[in-house]
Amino acid sequence: MSSKTLIRIMYLVIGIGLVMIAVGVSLILFTDIPIKQGVAGIMLVAGLIAGGLFLSLPAKLYLTLQLMRMNDERLHAERQHRSGSLAADTLKSEYTVRMDKGAK
Repeated sequence: MSSKTLIRIMYLVIGIGLVMIAVGVSLILFTDIPIKQGVAGIMLVAGLIAGGLFLSLPAKLYLTLQLMRMNDERLHAERQHRSGSLAADTLKSEYTVRMDKGAK
């Protein structure tokens, strides 16, 4: 499975988790489920909210770590590119200095 596919799946998991949290909170606020069903209703609402948190938080952590890794790779590639161009500039300047000394 490629990294992009896994990242998309994690975004989907976060979305499902947020929907579960929203459904749980809306059941508490807008319905009488906790009152009519008693402990079973409270457990249902708490389960929805906890399940949503359980899905969304690890996916957010994974995505944060992936984005940090991608950023580190990008910075490393930029540094290598800069150091390569600096090395080429240094060699070029040394060559021109030697050529100037040889021409005199």
